[in-house]
Amino acid sequence: MHFLYPIGLLALAGLIIPLIIHLWNVKQGKTVKIGSIALLGESSRASSKSFKINDWLLLVLRCLLLVLLAFLLAQPYLKKIISGKNKTGWILVDKAMLLQVFKTHNKTIDSLIKQGYEIHDFNIGFAKLTVKDTAANKIKPANTVSYTSLLSESSHHIPAGATVYLFADHRLNRFGNELPTLNYKLNWIPLNQTDTLSSWIAGYAGKKYEAKSNPSNTTYQALNSADESPIDITIHEASGITDGKYLIAALKAIGSFTNRKIIINPPTGKADIGFWLSDDAVTASFKSSIAPNGALFQYEKGKVITVPSFINLDGRHIKLSKRIASTSQAEKIWTDGFGNAILTNDKANALHIFHFYSRFNPQWNELVWDGLFVKALMPIVIRAEESTEFGFEDNPADQRRLSVQQKEVTEITKTEATNTTQNESLGITFWIAALLIFTTERILSFRKKPNYVKS
Repeated sequence: MHFLYPIGLLALAGLIIPLIIHLWNVKQGKTVKIGSIALLGESSRASSKSFKINDWLLLVLRCLLLVLLAFLLAQPYLKKIISGKNKTGWILVDKAMLLQVFKTHNKTIDSLIKQGYEIHDFNIGFAKLTVKDTAANKIKPANTVSYTSLLSESSHHIPAGATVYLFADHRLNRFGNELPTLNYKLNWIPLNQTDTLSSWIAGYAGKKYEAKSNPSNTTYQALNSADESPIDITIHEASGITDGKYLIAALKAIGSFTNRKIIINPPTGKADIGFWLSDDAVTASFKSSIAPNGALFQYEKGKVITVPSFINLDGRHIKLSKRIASTSQAEKIWTDGFGNAILTNDKANALHIFHFYSRFNPQWNELVWDGLFVKALMPIVIRAEESTEFGFEDNPADQRRLSVQQKEVTEITKTEATNTTQNESLGITFWIAALLIFTTERILSFRKKPNYVKS
């Protein structure tokens, strides 16, 4: 037996409560009058007390009840072994697509079923299906859960080492940032799809873009870009710090992607954004060089913490080696793996201030080496008050597909294993046992007669 939250076992300390109650069962001595010394009156009264357990069964039941409650807090479970020798394999297909898949791959599916393969819904729960289900799901929409999540979860349901045939498309927007490692052999059979072109209008930072997508790529073309004013950015870099080169490269990439003119360190006028890349406090003159309602991105100083972690950005984990300790209550935009602030945002003196508790330096993190660096800076450089996403949102009309070179990566297998495990919760069993013990304890308590002493 294992526990999901072992800290819940600390509740076992409560066992001392029924023990104290039973030990504090004070038995008062009875008064005995002896005729020969009756004239002594009240002086002949004597009493005694004893501390002992009078009802061991009640004590044991009450202690067991507390033990069960502590176990329930710790959430016990058993690791159930699923053998890979009992089943030949699985056929995975989205229930909504079963009719279409059966029409185009009926010979393959019939052959696999004759070999003992089972059909399962490629969706949460992986419910078992039959060929008869093809007639009942003609208009049901397909699931929208990412293939990455479903494949990761499937390893907890499919016996290790089994052979699986998956009928699904290769649409890129159905995959996450990282492909999972599977404990079974996966044969991915892509659905027949014609090369499709699609287009839509995407909005970001008050600007409209026309998106055109095909199986190879998606491109964005800015609309009415001639009306856009340039973005003036000033950068202060302290002596001995070379982080500015990474920032400038990212700013140029943003300008190229958005077709916005970005001027770095303009000779005159106030800047729209100021980047303070220094351990020193931001000077008043630098703040005054930024236009009202502009943005200030500043390095924070403080205690350096070198605990290995990661920066959580847009669902990705960027390696983090060092950070600055933060006690700020400002809104967190970027966090590390422990929920600590890496980038926060607040507004003071007509400036939107971004507090950065790390550095644009590979010795601090690997952000500058990741393509996500440009996307993460975009909402700071091209600010949108109502935007909550980094860059463009995923669109259902995106036609991009997984590259052919990635096929082997999706079929990583570990066929050496013959068994896999699945966690089986014991919560219901413990609740039933606790109810039975509680009922028994109450019955015994009410049936116990008080011991009266007659004098």
